[in-house]
Amino acid sequence: MKKIFLFTFFLSFAVSYAQQEAANWYFGNNAGVQFNYITETVTPVSDGQLFTEEGCTSISDSNGNLLFYSNGVNVYNWQHTIMENGTGLKGNQSSTQSAIIIPKPGSTSIYYIFTVDTDFSGDPDEGFHFSEVDMNLNLGLGSVTRKNQQLLFNTSEKLSAVLKDCESESIWVVTYADDDAQTPAAGVNNNTFYAYEVSDTGVNATPIVSISPFNITERRGYLKFSPDGTKLAVANISQGLHLYDFDTNTGIVSNGYQIPIDFNFGSSQPQSPYGLEFSPNNEFLYVSTFFETPQDEFNNPSSQFGALLQFNLTA
Repeated sequence: MKKIFLFTFFLSFAVSYAQQEAANWYFGNNAGVQFNYITETVTPVSDGQLFTEEGCTSISDSNGNLLFYSNGVNVYNWQHTIMENGTGLKGNQSSTQSAIIIPKPGSTSIYYIFTVDTDFSGDPDEGFHFSEVDMNLNLGLGSVTRKNQQLLFNTSEKLSAVLKDCESESIWVVTYADDDAQTPAAGVNNNTFYAYEVSDTGVNATPIVSISPFNITERRGYLKFSPDGTKLAVANISQGLHLYDFDTNTGIVSNGYQIPIDFNFGSSQPQSPYGLEFSPNNEFLYVSTFFETPQDEFNNPSSQFGALLQFNLTA
């Protein structure tokens, strides 16, 4: 089935570093916006070179100056040209959350790009990888110094991150995959969370593993943390919306619960959850949904239907 073209404008990750690191967003087809936290203004920008049907990620420095951005395959520097050694990453521009950029704690120059692939491209899913970027190289334009370090052999299109604690500034990077995803015989039954810790010593390749009570074959849809890191939401298109508890101290995911989302708003078009975001106070979950249009009706506007839902998590 052709994938739905949804550009969900979420922050790359919910880490509470200087706000200016999220000052520049690039997404879609050469689209972008710039946030000015001093003047409290948002400005569209058109200098981006990114092309992506879905996933994308951007990072700026603490002063709001753009550093680089990616669709999970190519990496573009702040001059909007391909970064040195910045092609061939094992994400996919048609993967829901194809990439996420994580700053190395304690460093102002080293960044990690985590990527997840998709199986909708016709090629086998290449799994979960990370690459390393050093912004001190190539006259400050940056260079990819280590590329496609494999962590899992297969995974869903889901990828998110959250701060572990303010003292160490370590970060948990989490994806959703098969319970055999660490082996070449990995299946496609997503039922396990893998949490990788990124610290001042680098990426710990040994994950914290949590088994989910749900068996999900649907790969598409977002995975997002609440700002305080205590909740984890997972959208699985036709296989439901799930909410979990997360322990930032241990990296353990627990207490899975399905949130009913079988809404059709009086029509014959049942809604499938795709995009997710929590409110800043952690009390509300926002979900973008869509009707999975049959292939032969994909370009018919009257066959399209979607919604933005708000759930009160304290109710």
